[in-house]
Amino acid sequence: KDGEVNNSRTYHKFRFDGILPMKISQEEVFQVVAKPVIEDVMEGINGTIFAYGQTGSGKTFTITGGAERYEDRGLIPRTIAYIFEEFKK
Repeated sequence: KDGEVNNSRTYHKFRFDGILPMKISQEEVFQVVAKPVIEDVMEGINGTIFAYGQTGSGKTFTITGGAERYEDRGLIPRTIAYIFEEFKK
């Protein structure tokens, strides 16, 4: 059956590096997820943060943040601010 795709797999196994709680702050997400990647990038190691998930699960909010409160800034504005602070040193 050359060329036939079998999509009937019923068992899937996934491995996670960690799971963040529902009530975590944007700052805590930055500290746990982005800061280690940024620090590696500053040392010359390539880094990527990839947001994947169901529609409406909060990917855009996590990456870009909310517009109403400063503490709701997402990973992108926090990363930019962190990098510029590091450049000042």
